[in-house]
Amino acid sequence: MKLLIIKMKKIYAILFLLFFSTILSSAQKFQGGIAAGLVGSQVAGDTYSGYNKPGAYTGIWVRLALNDRSSLQTELSYFQKGSRHNPDEKKQDYTTYLMRLGYIEMPFLYQLNLKNKVTLEAGPSFSFLIHSYEELNGLEYTGDFSLFNTSLMAGVGYPITQKLSAHFRMDSSILSIRKNIVSEAKSRLFDQGQYNDCILFFLSYTL
Repeated sequence: MKLLIIKMKKIYAILFLLFFSTILSSAQKFQGGIAAGLVGSQVAGDTYSGYNKPGAYTGIWVRLALNDRSSLQTELSYFQKGSRHNPDEKKQDYTTYLMRLGYIEMPFLYQLNLKNKVTLEAGPSFSFLIHSYEELNGLEYTGDFSLFNTSLMAGVGYPITQKLSAHFRMDSSILSIRKNIVSEAKSRLFDQGQYNDCILFFLSYTL
């Protein structure tokens, strides 16, 4: 399993970097850059609610301008997701729970530039799980998570300077991250189980 994960990470990175370097050197319509930010996440179907699990997001991106108002963008990013539940003495709830999931993620987004400089963006995203950790009341146990997942992304961006912009996105799985442990299983697109839901704030810099 570890060998497969290492190989997939290398394949994702090599393919994207080749694509990234080739198009930047061959066409003026393409732009590229880097991005980094913070994630708040939860897992629908795990009985805990709230975007209480903090995480990190970092990646590189390539954008193709279609015209003055629209573009297509793809990215290769490291995206931390999961769930956290802390004790609440007022509710006499002493349960602790933590799920950490790390993905290599590749979204494909359509971007629309509005006249007020705001950019709207949306599209599908495909991810590959590279690490996972889960514990309940301080005891670690092994979760049977799917290696691949698909989600939908939507967000807004606003330029701060000519090269720096701020972005806010929402990311929600449309396929379950696992089908076991379904105490409060949810259904999306006829698939029942647990799902990642994330909010993401990051800064993007054009190279």
